[in-house]
Amino acid sequence: MKAVIMAGGFGTRLRPLTANLPKPMVPLAGLPVMEHIIILLKKHKITDITAILYFQSQQIKSYFGNGKKWGVKIEYITAEADYGTAGSVKNAERYIDDRFIIISGDVVTDFDISKAIDFHNSKKAEATIVLTRVEDPVSYGIVITSKSGKITRFLEKPSWGKVFSDTVNTGIYILEPGVLKMIPPKTDFDFSKNLFPYMLARKKKLYGYIASGYWKDIGNIEEYFLAHQDVLEGKVGIDIPGKKTVTNGNVLYVGNNTMISHTADFSGNIVIGDNVKIGPRAKIYNSVIGSKSVVGRDVNINRVVGWDKVSIGPQAEITESILCNESYVGEEAAIDEECILSDGARVGERAHIKRNVKIWPYKEVDAGATLSSSLIWGERWSRELFSDAKISGIGNAEITPEFATKVGAAYGALLGPGSSAAICRGASNASRMIYRAVISGLLSAGVNIADLQAAPIPVLRQVLKSGRYSGGINVRLSPRGNSEMEIICLCCKLVYPYEDI
Repeated sequence: MKAVIMAGGFGTRLRPLTANLPKPMVPLAGLPVMEHIIILLKKHKITDITAILYFQSQQIKSYFGNGKKWGVKIEYITAEADYGTAGSVKNAERYIDDRFIIISGDVVTDFDISKAIDFHNSKKAEATIVLTRVEDPVSYGIVITSKSGKITRFLEKPSWGKVFSDTVNTGIYILEPGVLKMIPPKTDFDFSKNLFPYMLARKKKLYGYIASGYWKDIGNIEEYFLAHQDVLEGKVGIDIPGKKTVTNGNVLYVGNNTMISHTADFSGNIVIGDNVKIGPRAKIYNSVIGSKSVVGRDVNINRVVGWDKVSIGPQAEITESILCNESYVGEEAAIDEECILSDGARVGERAHIKRNVKIWPYKEVDAGATLSSSLIWGERWSRELFSDAKISGIGNAEITPEFATKVGAAYGALLGPGSSAAICRGASNASRMIYRAVISGLLSAGVNIADLQAAPIPVLRQVLKSGRYSGGINVRLSPRGNSEMEIICLCCKLVYPYEDI
């Protein structure tokens, strides 16, 4: 029997985890998710595999090769275009001459595939959908079967008002080769939206097998993190690399050539890769530490998913977060819950990353800085935005419209209600955006505005010398020519004589 692994997804909802690798290659407990699928297929004696690729296909080919390392044979088909799930399998028709199973390369499961195949054979089905029961069926295709297992009704991703079952489509299908003839070539055609409704309407032998065991679609970051915790808590029957030891109820998987201080403290279930160094008095609970990583002394790690080559400095504290390849956390840095450090991201010493912040690849947070919003654009987040009369930062990252409104309100409070301020800007669209936000803040503080529109700072200074205004603001791009913006505040009340402005 042949298996077809669907491995062409973009992984958009998993970004920034998938910024530099395809979704099937995202690691789960030290191995790519797709590798766990291959191991599962091999356990059930399915060794002839075709992988259908599309996005970043070379990384998958380079890692798995011909499959010999896993005792399987892998062939690859790269789709010419996005033809949907069924349309993509149609492209592999020339490789399929017998019954076959389709499974996604980005699900976590320990289903007994052999039992599903036996069910398919016993029913002499043309197609069998492997089903499971979930608490929240809204995000999945809902299916109802008769007592014999024949599918009678299904609905793709319904609203709560339309939910009629907790039994959902897992995306695992067992098909006879003749089913491929029902799929038009080079056409956007989906299994659940097109093929199965077509078969149901024509009363084809379409069955559903309700499987027991674990299944989770890691379609988004939350599900990916929860899948890790389920693995660590022993809810999933998958292979975890490393030597297993059990001490005082705690389970530890340790790879080769790993050095662990005798004073390190482990609790819960821990997965540690190869060539890892863990320093004295490090405290680690229910976490994964990827290969070639370094964990410093007195580090406190709680429910952290670490990929390879992660470096964590002494006395750092990290809670319920994901650290991608080659990310760095400086000494005494603190990272709150639900944060992500993407590939190569760096957090400086004593920096504080607040809850639900995502730092995209190769971005840097300065030592001592506090970051409360995701760092997507620009290269770094600085510790200080304020210097003398100037506020400078990356446009739309550090200097956002929301931030500029707050600056305007604070400056207006300094001048006082009923006072007047002159404000001007540079010629760029970015300057205009921040400029309008500053005006909103000034108005909210009861300040009267003299709108000079596009004008340089010398014009603003000359206007302020008239004595009619309590202060002025200029918004511009930095003259240094990078992506920084500047908000320059001048206050006549605090400067005397006016010639010193």
